[in-house]
Amino acid sequence: MFAIRLLPPKHQGPDGEWLGEIVVGDFQECFACYPTSDGTTDDLEAGWRAELIALTRGESVAVLRHDPRFAWLIYREGDECFVQQRFSADGTFGDLLPRAITTEDGDRVSTWVTSVAAIQGFLDA
Repeated sequence: MFAIRLLPPKHQGPDGEWLGEIVVGDFQECFACYPTSDGTTDDLEAGWRAELIALTRGESVAVLRHDPRFAWLIYREGDECFVQQRFSADGTFGDLLPRAITTEDGDRVSTWVTSVAAIQGFLDA
């Protein structure tokens, strides 16, 4: 299973920020979402959808940005997809390949596994 969405406006974070939710198999997490340059969150879901469509059509990685410095990255390797959350101090998400498995300190990077079919199912729903 895979899903990502903005929660309704009645669900806000402690500082009044919008919240999003991602589901990857048994993993479910709410996360803060911040407006795009036009001051709304309208473009967030459209951007996520465009990235996911490109991934299902063969792109190697999708960047689902939800904050100027945070994004969910989805790496496609064959029919499997690996989801990680990434921080970028300068807000750029370059040099994403290959997928990181360990941190600079040698700790495992938190990763959740789904499939291209699950992502396609989400897009088709």
